[in-house]
Amino acid sequence: MRGVTIGPLRALHWPASGRQAPQKLLAIHGVWVGAPVWNQVGPYLASHGYETYAVWLRHHQPGADPRQLAGLGLQDYADDVAAVVRDLGAPVLLGHSMGGLLAQLVATATEPSGLALLASAPPFGIPVIPRLSLVVTSLRHFIGRPLSSRPMRPFADDAFLGRVSPGQRAALTARRVPEPRRLARQLAFVPPIITASHVRCPVWVAGGDEDPVIRPWVTRRIAARYGVRPSIYRGGGHMLNLESGWSSVADDLIHWVERCVST
Repeated sequence: MRGVTIGPLRALHWPASGRQAPQKLLAIHGVWVGAPVWNQVGPYLASHGYETYAVWLRHHQPGADPRQLAGLGLQDYADDVAAVVRDLGAPVLLGHSMGGLLAQLVATATEPSGLALLASAPPFGIPVIPRLSLVVTSLRHFIGRPLSSRPMRPFADDAFLGRVSPGQRAALTARRVPEPRRLARQLAFVPPIITASHVRCPVWVAGGDEDPVIRPWVTRRIAARYGVRPSIYRGGGHMLNLESGWSSVADDLIHWVERCVST
């Protein structure tokens, strides 16, 4: 693994070991975290021949000034990722949580080889309704006081990180990054409209049946929009790329790429 710069973004890079597969993979993280959330999946994919990159979204890399996040929105992040896609050629996009929504946006503006969505935030028309215990807390943080423009600090660690190991949880919370308030409100109230027919590549959709943030019915609705059957993992929470069953998720992703993504 090494750090690289691709287009406007910093990224982690895992070169393929052994015989290289035809596709590259580009992984996109969700809110408050960064490229290291792929530190298990990335080398595993590389060991199966898939050259893999994981980007830090704008101002999320170590040493970045979080004050520069003010005023940014989903399209700003998506434009950066689209530039990376064009530099890499036609990678398979792998997006987790907010990164899944960004991957869908990018797939409508570029020509990726495939689109893999893991516990993905939904586009307009599919509401995000987390478990009831999260609703009041989420609304307060997403709206701000009153309609604040200051970046949104992380919250609800038990919901987002409840099923990762204590060591992983400590590492993630130590490197958390706030998110722009504008972007937070877009995610909660006015996500982008994505026309399924504008995504012209194979799609894979997966989620956990115990995810308190992206409930299984949301994952099923996203899958139905693209005309595919979702993979729902029993006992899976929100961070499927870090939880104990992550290798099974990665295996299913590899099998889908082998079966459905053209060479």
